[in-house]
This record gives sequence, C-alpha cells and structure tokens, in this order.
Amino acid sequence: MTPPDAGRSDPAFRAGQIGCACPTDTERHAVTDNRLILTLAFGLAVLAQALTLTTLPEQGRLMAPTTAGVGLPFALLLIGAAVASFPATLLIDAFGRRAAFALGASLGAAGGALCAFAAMRGHFFALCLGAFWLGLAQGFALFYRHVAAQGSARAALMVFGGGAIAALATPLAVLVAGEPDKTLLTAGALHILALAVVVRLPHRRSDPVEIAAPDTPPDGFLLATLAGAIAWGVMAAGMLHGPLTLAACSASPVFIGGAMGWHLASMYAPAALAARWPALFPPRRAMIAGLLLAFIGGGAVYNGASIGSVTAGLIAIGVGWSLVNVACLSLLHAGPPPSRRALAVHDFCLLAAAVAGALI
Repeated sequence: MTPPDAGRSDPAFRAGQIGCACPTDTERHAVTDNRLILTLAFGLAVLAQALTLTTLPEQGRLMAPTTAGVGLPFALLLIGAAVASFPATLLIDAFGRRAAFALGASLGAAGGALCAFAAMRGHFFALCLGAFWLGLAQGFALFYRHVAAQGSARAALMVFGGGAIAALATPLAVLVAGEPDKTLLTAGALHILALAVVVRLPHRRSDPVEIAAPDTPPDGFLLATLAGAIAWGVMAAGMLHGPLTLAACSASPVFIGGAMGWHLASMYAPAALAARWPALFPPRRAMIAGLLLAFIGGGAVYNGASIGSVTAGLIAIGVGWSLVNVACLSLLHAGPPPSRRALAVHDFCLLAAAVAGALI
C-alpha cells in the first residue's frame, strides 16, 4: 500500500504547481525540423510586403495632405517593424514561437484590411495606422530567420530563399488583385495564410539540451550591425523612391509590381545560393561587395534616368542588401548562440536606419 505522503517530494505533486497541458509535438520539437514551416510563413510575409510596397508609396502620394507627408505611411511601416523588435523577442521567450508569430500575422491581417479601407475611402490617417500595423507584422516576421538560425545559419539562409521564390509571384498577384484597395486586402489575406501556417509550430523549443546564450554580444556584432544599418538605410530609400519614380515615368501598376517583385527576389535569392555554397560568400568580402552594389543601385534610383535604370538600380540594391545580410547572419551566428536581446538590438538598429533612409 502506498504511504499517504508518497510523492510529496516530487515537484509535479506540489500544491499550486502549474504545468503545461499542451501536446508535446515530439515529431516537430527540434528547430531544424521546422525550417519548412518557417520558410513558407516567411515567403507569405515577403509576398505580402511586396504587395504593400507596390501600392503604399503611390497611395501616400495621392492621399497625403502635404508634400512632406508623402513618405509618412512607408516610414510608419518601418517604424512599426522597429517597434516590434523587442516585443517579438520577449513574447517568443515568454509565450513561445507559435503564439508570438501568430500575433504578428494577426496584426498584418488587420493592417492590410485597414489599408484597403483607407484606399477605398481616401483616408490618410487610416492608411498610416494600417501601415504601422503591417510594419509590426514585418518586425515579427524578421525573427523567422533568427529562429531558423538556432538550428544552423544555413537554415536561416534557406528561409531567405523561400522569400525570393515568393517575391517572384508579385506581378501575378498585382494583376489578379487589380485595384490598389484589393491589392492591400490581398496583403492582409496573405498574413492570414501565414497565421494558418505558424500555428503548426510547436509551442516552444523543447530540445533536450538547451545551450545558454551568452550575455555579451557576439564578436562580430558591431561590424554586422553597422554594415547592416547602412544597407537597410539604402534599401528603404530605394523602396520608397523607386515605385514613385517608376510611376512618374508612366510605368503601369503591373510593371511596378514586377519591379518590386524582382527587387525583393534579389534581396533573398543570393541567400539561397549562400546556403548551398557558403564557401563562396566569405563574410567580410560579401559585406564590402554588398555595400558597393547597394550604393551603385541607390545612385541609379536617385537619378531616375529611365524606367530601365531605376529597375536595374532596385535589383542592384536588393543584391547588395542580401550580400550584407548573409555576412551579418554569418557573423552573428558563427560562435555560441547569441542572446535574443542582442538579436533584438541588432534588428532595431537595422530598422531604425531604414526609417532614416525612408525619411531622407
């Protein structure tokens, strides 16, 4: 017969003990097993971003009450992404990846719907608020690459590759959607699809052995953050002025969507190559080459000589941005796993630089 006090020393029988009754998802508990889910969700977020970028700058130009407010919706998109950096990492730690990414996708769905309403009614404030919510969703989506990198840096680059493939569908999506309000509504619907995907993630990482992240930033943290900030600033300036310049040159909405799709594909395609042949992308050389390409492309977009030169400039900016980010991922994840606080600081600096680039 079992003694009455048997099991009292077991923490599971302690009064007031709270435990998780969620399924363990043993078949998907490892980070590396979730790379396909992360890739698909990131691809949907990238396609939503491409549709937003195709439409948002022109809608801002049409609805802004003053010339100074033309870039405000796009700047708020980036501000939202920057603001989400720290809450994203805190929620991933506190509530798990599934809950955090689901929240981000939900914000994107609401933001796309609000932007679509603003485009139909010509409501500039609603456009700005919806753009901010879409930015929050993009800030959460940026952490897909960091979560994948917990398995390996190559897994994070594979997630980037999924974004490149998804971006190529931008012209078709713009053609099917037709009107700007429907394009923005489609962007919100893509975030709903991303929500349906991320709920397949396990509640949290449940690997048997957890490796404690160091409190100090990685050795290449400062270099990666500085170079990444420069690349993100140039990229944001190109994303704002590129569609506006193409529209001023009488390019059709479908062509602008195609140009932005190729721009986003060029932002992520080199990362897929780096995942396959990492030896061809030594971090510091890739960083230097990427910055040079970004500046060359930025000059082409700024000059706005022709539709072809602006499109080529957007592609050059995308390739340069990708090379710099490949180098940043390699430097950040080369040693012991960095803390999520360090990753949040890194992303915040990149997005703050992007906001500055959009406002220049």
